[in-house]
Amino acid sequence: MSMRLKYSLTFLLASVLFLLSGCTKDDDTLQKQQDSIERYLTSSHVPRLIWEEELETSLEPEPPFYEKLELDTYRYIATYYEPDRLTRTEVVSGSVVELRITGYIFQGGSPKTDDVFFSNDEAVIAELVAKGLNTEFWSTEPLVLKMGSNKIIKGLEISLYGCREGDKVEAYSTMADGYGGDDMGIVPSDSPIIWIYTILSVKNE
Repeated sequence: MSMRLKYSLTFLLASVLFLLSGCTKDDDTLQKQQDSIERYLTSSHVPRLIWEEELETSLEPEPPFYEKLELDTYRYIATYYEPDRLTRTEVVSGSVVELRITGYIFQGGSPKTDDVFFSNDEAVIAELVAKGLNTEFWSTEPLVLKMGSNKIIKGLEISLYGCREGDKVEAYSTMADGYGGDDMGIVPSDSPIIWIYTILSVKNE
């Protein structure tokens, strides 16, 4: 075997092992984030939630539950059992949605003001100001999103589909459906995130 071929094979093998080790690391991180989110939702979250697939065996008449959306995003709709909910406009592809929303870095427990990285909620912004944070460039105008525009963070967009005007929603995403391996402002790379929002309006063409 020529030296050139030997070096080429060695380099190829090293590259494959590097890629495999990277995938394993990412897979381990994703699994840990999934486990952490599910543990929180089913233990210390208020109200304590069950997984959607456990609804049929629940003894409660209207048990609060979470859904798994494409494995890496979890959704809890606090208004799910409201009597008139199904009469409200549904979020579908092409919908123009207005949100009051706050984004948090998920630290394994209940979201805290210190974990906020974005908000247009006046009450949240007031709490941040009281802590001495500069929010002069933060707007309290509703966040307007066009569904299917490819300009929305994946986890947030996934969580919106199927919701309805007036819904109050919590969406939890691993890094895969969040900002991934990129630092985004004050959000460190590989961070799981939470979106807590109210759907103020939904307009369908």
